[in-house]
Amino acid sequence: RPSHPNNNQSDWMRALASSSPGRLVFLSTMAAAFEVVQRPALKDNYAFLLHDAATGCTAAIDTPEVGPILQVLKEQKWRLTHILNTHHHWDHTGGNAELCAAFPEVEVVAPAKEVGKIDPKVDTPVAGGDTVRVGSLDLQVIDVGGHTLGHVAYYGPALKAAFVGDSIFAMGCGRMFEGRCVVSKSFFFGRNAHLHLTT
Repeated sequence: RPSHPNNNQSDWMRALASSSPGRLVFLSTMAAAFEVVQRPALKDNYAFLLHDAATGCTAAIDTPEVGPILQVLKEQKWRLTHILNTHHHWDHTGGNAELCAAFPEVEVVAPAKEVGKIDPKVDTPVAGGDTVRVGSLDLQVIDVGGHTLGHVAYYGPALKAAFVGDSIFAMGCGRMFEGRCVVSKSFFFGRNAHLHLTT
């Protein structure tokens, strides 16, 4: 889920105020348009799609449910080129197999530590410090292990937004199924220190 402060002057909030529900439009410092579309999925989750208008590349950040993702792709006439998984739990990877079948050339990016737990494939294993490119947009990979040991987040400096999976919520952090408090604390007070203040 993208993380942002309650700051009415932030790029995120301005975009939200000027866009239709479930659709966020961002302009990068390079004046290239990127769009993020959020749709409800399952009972308590969201599907996020990130689209680069300049190249036509579209990424699904996690795949909790296929229906909402396919609906956005159809409505916007977008082509799915990437799946970015934050961690291996079924409510974040459950749509991978069906989407890979529908889009055979899709590139699946996922935590290197969890490759064996994500079906049907992982094309690009990543870890903290890596950079993932979706079209012309660079996303920095941040290690946020705790909820699962391999959990990663994807941070787009041009978007001033981070896709953090189940590592951070509005009122705290995700349940630590595999990690320990000391691991999660190192993320909150260390690894995210470089993020832009309006993220």
